[in-house]
Amino acid sequence: MFLLSDSGYCMPYSSEECDPQPLLGYGEQSDPQTGKKFFHHGLDLTANGTKLLAMATGKVSGLGNDPVHQGYLKVRYGNYEVEYGHVEEVYVSFGTPVTAGQPIALSSQMLHIGVRFNGEELNPVEFLNMIYSNAMSSSMVGDDAPAGMKVQTEYDKDLEEIGKLMTRYLPMYMDELRTGTYKPSAQTEEALRNAIVQGARKNYYFECLPSVTNPLGLSDRSSLLVGIVQNLLIGDFLNYLAIRHTVFLSSWDESQKKKVLQTADDSSGFIDPLQDLRIYVRSFDVPRVASVYPDNAGIRWWTKAWFNNREKGEDVIEISREMAIKFIQGEISKDAWLERYYPKQMSIYHNAIEMTRKQLLGL
Repeated sequence: MFLLSDSGYCMPYSSEECDPQPLLGYGEQSDPQTGKKFFHHGLDLTANGTKLLAMATGKVSGLGNDPVHQGYLKVRYGNYEVEYGHVEEVYVSFGTPVTAGQPIALSSQMLHIGVRFNGEELNPVEFLNMIYSNAMSSSMVGDDAPAGMKVQTEYDKDLEEIGKLMTRYLPMYMDELRTGTYKPSAQTEEALRNAIVQGARKNYYFECLPSVTNPLGLSDRSSLLVGIVQNLLIGDFLNYLAIRHTVFLSSWDESQKKKVLQTADDSSGFIDPLQDLRIYVRSFDVPRVASVYPDNAGIRWWTKAWFNNREKGEDVIEISREMAIKFIQGEISKDAWLERYYPKQMSIYHNAIEMTRKQLLGL
């Protein structure tokens, strides 16, 4: 969702011309005259006849009038579309390319801002916070900003394969971390703490102004620290794959696999809640994994599932971004998700569990 702009970033109007004051926020509001509740699909600010500016590189996508916002202007910035409402004059025409800071309209005494990302409505405050952060970052670093932090890890040659493994197993890994079924080894936790402390002692943090993509304000000078942290996090993920799924990188030989398993078994916080039972009931269960992932632009989303550790997995199904977010945030359980998108496979799963139950009970 990060907005890239060749021309830089700019707030919708200059605070030197008008001190912006909020009039009506986004979401459920009360009518100031009647007290009746209603949902406000945008943000209203004082504007006092101020020139309105393009906030990034974009193109005019709409012009018109309506009974609520009177004159309005819409500009598409990347995957975002921003509506400027209560506009007195418009300086641009439909389809006109615009750049950050370019005057595009004149406001009335107030300004209504509405924001959509890929057609889905957002709180404009979140968008404005991003624009402001990016504008401040640009003003601080200027044209001498580093082209990009160069971070090296011991897994660089396997990054493509690790990315594919994360697509499949990362949701399960994160869920077991959250529930405490799995936790990193004491050595990993201690190493992470040491790295973070050393970073603070060397003043790595907030060396430049934080932004959406760099919330700690890290610079190239801290690339060593970032590399250490990435090594630890990737290593723990690979340890989890080894002890929980017996999955290894294809570049590892047998001795390396054995070493990883030995290290993981000796130091991991993996907890088996059934380890004291006479019958290892989990071995009768059917492993099932669900994952969601977007395209490179974050516009389209898909889900995929694997049953019984089958390498290929089930067919990919396209889903909405809203559903993907619900799954990522844990609002939908794994089995409920699979029941929704893979009902046939879940029916087979339930039948297998029932047959196992009858066998265990001697029915």
